[in-house]
Amino acid sequence: MADTIIAAATPPGIGALAVLRISGPEATRLTDALLRQAVPWQPQHTYHRELFTGETLLDEVIIAYWRAPRSFTGEEVVEITCHGNPFLVERITAAYLARGARRAAPGEFTQRAFLNGKLDLTQAEAIADLIEAATDREIRGAQAMLGGRLGERIQKLRGELIDLLAHLEAHIDFPEEDIAPETGDAFLASVNRVRAEVDRLLATAPLGRILRQGVVTAIVGAPNVGKSSLFNALVRENRAIVSPTAGTTRDVIETECRVGDFRLRLLDTAGQRETGDAIEAEGVRRAAEAAERAELILHLLDGAVPPERQGFILPPLQAHQRLIPIAGKSDLGIAPENSALLSLSTRTGEGLDALTRKIEETLLGTDRAATDDPLTVNNRQETALQSARKALSEAAQALEQALPPELTSLALREALRAVGEVVGQTDNEEVLDALFKKFCIGK
Repeated sequence: MADTIIAAATPPGIGALAVLRISGPEATRLTDALLRQAVPWQPQHTYHRELFTGETLLDEVIIAYWRAPRSFTGEEVVEITCHGNPFLVERITAAYLARGARRAAPGEFTQRAFLNGKLDLTQAEAIADLIEAATDREIRGAQAMLGGRLGERIQKLRGELIDLLAHLEAHIDFPEEDIAPETGDAFLASVNRVRAEVDRLLATAPLGRILRQGVVTAIVGAPNVGKSSLFNALVRENRAIVSPTAGTTRDVIETECRVGDFRLRLLDTAGQRETGDAIEAEGVRRAAEAAERAELILHLLDGAVPPERQGFILPPLQAHQRLIPIAGKSDLGIAPENSALLSLSTRTGEGLDALTRKIEETLLGTDRAATDDPLTVNNRQETALQSARKALSEAAQALEQALPPELTSLALREALRAVGEVVGQTDNEEVLDALFKKFCIGK
């Protein structure tokens, strides 16, 4: 990281302002080369200046300065706020490149922040989550991660594992020191406590996947029950053609929308019925495929018609699918057989708020204590934690079967390595440090 990098920190395109970030040991020197009026470079100060390359005025800018190590990357950082013309942004960038800077690779500023110890791997990932968040819950989760909440829990787990290993390996390696091997019930209970915390973190993974990837949601039902009207109501625009003629929808229409705290990848499907029309039949076939891959199914019925007369029977659900049956067209009346269903009318808007709450309840489940916590682990973190749990189970099994303590030690080391992967730490030398400091071996 001896070189100095530059990149726009704002999206490409025309705007009122744009921000260029320069990070590295030459950040201030390269900026000085573009100034006619010197800058005193006081940390956390801004300066109004003009940037020149030779005799050519680049732009009138605001310069902000952060001195290492008290910057986002831990390096010398200069940020240039200029007018938001992409041509101006590129001219300023080119001037820095001509004087020795390098274009930053994607994510390189955050990578430098991680390598310089300004944040751990979970916080680095949270930056991307925060940028991409589309709901309030996603924002809260990313902010919790960025604030270090997951990192703190992982560091606590690592500390407990290091202590367990230090005590166990002290007994293995230095029997002459007469260190009691806590390998009985107390030691096993400690291993199980660590495993239980890993399980609690793993339990957040399914919700994390839903929040980060969105939920594939199919609206299914018989022809002319109002599926396209419900689709339009949820996406808040007229995306699908609505007609009283049955069979209007011939293909699957897909878009992303926000419903409450969740992103739905919403699918409007053709009405399911027997038909001799080849095009409509293809639409029916595609509707069935969409329903098969959906994670959430909104089964819309004509509220005034009993279920047995709807003309469509929903196939059995798969293990990963969840169902919300809905009695639509409630403004035209609800049959007694449908009275227990959630009822709504896209014409009047009645029941749409209730549907939003029902979708949230269905996706969140019933464990409010767990789901109210916005912190969730992502796929990479889940994989590392699964490895840790497997290793902890092996350690517990070795203890329960009174196997040689070396086997327990190997399993605990693997658990420590896997837990460390979550935050980007895998330094097993910490075990030796704790061992010598705690037991004063060799005093």
